[in-house]
Amino acid sequence: MPGRKPLLENDEPLVIAALRDFSLRNQALIVLGLNTGFRITELLSLTVGQVWDAGKVKPQVRVSRAQLKGGRGCHRKTIVSRSVPLNAAAAEVLEQYLFSRFGSGLADPALPLFPSRVGGGTLMRWQANQIVHAVFAKAGLGTPESYGTHSLRKTFARKVYSATGYDINLTRAVMGHSDISTTQKYLHVDETEMIAAVQAIGRMGHVPAKMAAGSPKTVPVGRGLEVSF
Repeated sequence: MPGRKPLLENDEPLVIAALRDFSLRNQALIVLGLNTGFRITELLSLTVGQVWDAGKVKPQVRVSRAQLKGGRGCHRKTIVSRSVPLNAAAAEVLEQYLFSRFGSGLADPALPLFPSRVGGGTLMRWQANQIVHAVFAKAGLGTPESYGTHSLRKTFARKVYSATGYDINLTRAVMGHSDISTTQKYLHVDETEMIAAVQAIGRMGHVPAKMAAGSPKTVPVGRGLEVSF
């Protein structure tokens, strides 16, 4: 969704702090979105067995082609399944959440990872969007028109782009995009970043103060050789 903004670097700690007032299910939804970059439909398609095995969080999560964007359409043969490693933040919140659901006992791998409290089925997209709005509002950020579930994926793209040293091709691969132009659309540029970039150029192009009149200037012209003028 082009209109949804990513979280800026200073915003994410506010969101993480606000999560303390929400259920473990909702915490897991937000943190997993921020640390895997899956689209909301892909996150909601996950089952317990895709991330949890014998009381432990799996090292990575794989979403099949059928659950990815375009994976069921006429161009589905061009879509491949996507696997993303579960980093420390994602693994920690999943462990807390799933242990609260199943303890150390066996868990039905077919159960939805994010069940709805109404009807017992899978959480719906509109419900996930409401959760995002509530968390971001608690964190003191923007309006529903500015943020949404796609903000999680856009934030992931921003963080990966920064962590790779601004390698857009590597970011493209991590995001699962086939074209760099798609990745570029995810990399929101904030006005404060533009101002900082222009100010940085000014510092690099600073002209040194003139030397006092009559002071000789020495310029090296070779090893052990200098010319004064």
